[in-house]
Amino acid sequence: MSVLAELINSGNTWAAERAQYALQVHEAVGAGQLSASEAKEILQDLISTDKLEEAAADQQARAALVFGVTQLISLY
Repeated sequence: MSVLAELINSGNTWAAERAQYALQVHEAVGAGQLSASEAKEILQDLISTDKLEEAAADQQARAALVFGVTQLISLY
């Protein structure tokens, strides 16, 4: 999750927004607002290749986002 926190503070707007959203989804699971399967689906959609191709000009930030979100997915 530290990778996602770093992205939030990176100054890269699109990556920061997605990283923040990923952490919010994770928190919602912890609070019982989302099931693990719902969270997994949302997180997988967040790093969908097609959507990232459109938004991600910075390949390093894109890779960090995919890594961080994949770490969250593995928790479910």
